[in-house]
Amino acid sequence: MEKLPGDYIAGFVDGEGCFALKFIRSVRHDRANKPIYFYWALEFAIILRADDKEILERIKESLGCGTVHGPNKAGAARYSVTRLDDLSNKILPFFKKYPLRAKKQNDYLLWTEALEILIKNQQTKAFKKITMSDEDISRLKQIHGEMGKFKSRVKQWKWLGAA
Repeated sequence: MEKLPGDYIAGFVDGEGCFALKFIRSVRHDRANKPIYFYWALEFAIILRADDKEILERIKESLGCGTVHGPNKAGAARYSVTRLDDLSNKILPFFKKYPLRAKKQNDYLLWTEALEILIKNQQTKAFKKITMSDEDISRLKQIHGEMGKFKSRVKQWKWLGAA
């Protein structure tokens, strides 16, 4: 499959892409007392009608990471990248080389700041637990709020105060 030009992908993302900062609540049903965990996660995604799934596959091949799913119940296909390593080493350099030109650039800049915070705080095999500083948590909450200005739909989580 032939790779797509970088400027084409950047323009496509300006119109259809999404840079998301999520605060996720996860219940471990497989453990006694069903403990609840909270964590921050990032995602780069493009969602299109299912009949455009082929272009998402070509974007995935061109960027060298992520997954394509679909169609879902709503008839949409989704290209998504969530691994911090891929976001940091493939997506970030791509958009440095092929910058966004529309207002999505503002959303992207906030997202990159969140990526830096999460990379700084990610767990490694050498460390069993890293506790995120209050300053980093506060900034992630600010970034999440600021990113809402660039979204068509903003979902507020009732558990965000638990971070």
